[in-house]
Amino acid sequence: MLVWLKDLQSNWLSWLAVALTMVVSSASCALAVSMLVATSDADDDPTGPLGGTVLGMAVCTVVLITLSQMRLIIEEREPVYRSWRMIGMPGWMINSFIVGQVIAVSAIAALIGTFAAPLFVDPMAAAFRSDGIPMPELAITPLVIRIAVSICVASAVCGALVPLRRVFRPRVEPRRVWVMLRCLVAAGLVGGAVYGCLQIEEPADSIAASMGLVILVAFMTPWLMPAVDQWTRLCGIAGANVRVRRRFSVPHIVPWVLFGGLIVAVGSGIRMFKSSMGDLDTLSSGQVFAAFLGPVVAPSIVGAVLTSLIMRSRIASDVRGLRLAGASPAAWVRVQVGEAFCLTVTAAVLVIALSVAVVAVLNELLYPDSYSGMSALREGLAGVWWAPFGAIFGAMFLALCAVKLILAGFLRSTAQIRIN
Repeated sequence: MLVWLKDLQSNWLSWLAVALTMVVSSASCALAVSMLVATSDADDDPTGPLGGTVLGMAVCTVVLITLSQMRLIIEEREPVYRSWRMIGMPGWMINSFIVGQVIAVSAIAALIGTFAAPLFVDPMAAAFRSDGIPMPELAITPLVIRIAVSICVASAVCGALVPLRRVFRPRVEPRRVWVMLRCLVAAGLVGGAVYGCLQIEEPADSIAASMGLVILVAFMTPWLMPAVDQWTRLCGIAGANVRVRRRFSVPHIVPWVLFGGLIVAVGSGIRMFKSSMGDLDTLSSGQVFAAFLGPVVAPSIVGAVLTSLIMRSRIASDVRGLRLAGASPAAWVRVQVGEAFCLTVTAAVLVIALSVAVVAVLNELLYPDSYSGMSALREGLAGVWWAPFGAIFGAMFLALCAVKLILAGFLRSTAQIRIN
């Protein structure tokens, strides 16, 4: 028990990132489950599909961000776990210790998150009702709490079991041919999805399919990254860090691709469709979008920003290496800001490509005689919803800069105190 607690204490920043992500995830799941339970109990069940859609997307997001966090934490602690094995601790006991830590942290944090969920119940219901969507009274009942906590704990345990299988095995980097093959497979799947959207005759169905396209691109981003991040070779040390540490770069990027794709890409398609019908003023308010997408994107955004806490040892090695190399005192600031810039631009490029594809497909359906080639590309760029695009990725850059600089400054001051 003492070893278990000491390991938690020595890795408290990483577990803090997991706990905060679980707090937001459980609150989001509780809101989605409360919507589903309330609508299923209603007589006419007017919004049951809405609650099911929000819950399904929220669960996918929670599983995605939890898998990445658990994998990073366990892989960063592999030397410690192997040292336990060297002193005679059996493997089953080490695995039990790790799974016990995951269950304890995720269950406590998820339970705390459900206590915060009631604060958002009334604003969410009011937002839907203001848009004319009938919404029964929502409540965070014990059943809702049990379901939300179970979803979070189950996703955390499943995320830990996958990397646990490889803790005591030698790490082998994948061959370049396999990396290229995965990239081609991902590009083929995305291209096939875009082609499938072109075969849809109804523009409204095409917009619904674009949501699936955004989720597909978010899931395929790890396989696409070796091709997408090659532009970072222009950014020196910061770009090299992004490429070498793709295991950390991908969790930083994927949530913002999902968030930006749902808002910018799908929103651009909706605005274009409404504009063609001449009723652009009938778009739902921002409160409705926040109520619908909040439970979906909030856990992933929090997890993406807090991933920097898990990679604190890498940031500390960067600061220490720059100091030993005789770099200027402000070099560590430039490296951290450069990494944030590279991550932001990479995510923004993916979202722009998604938005242009959605607008171009919808333009082909609405205006069959429209131009193709470069003209279609210009029309696609002109149809992108640039206002939220700038706000989203401006927020991403500022959030990453703030977390990275605060963490790097703290690690740098701690190292200087130890030296003195």
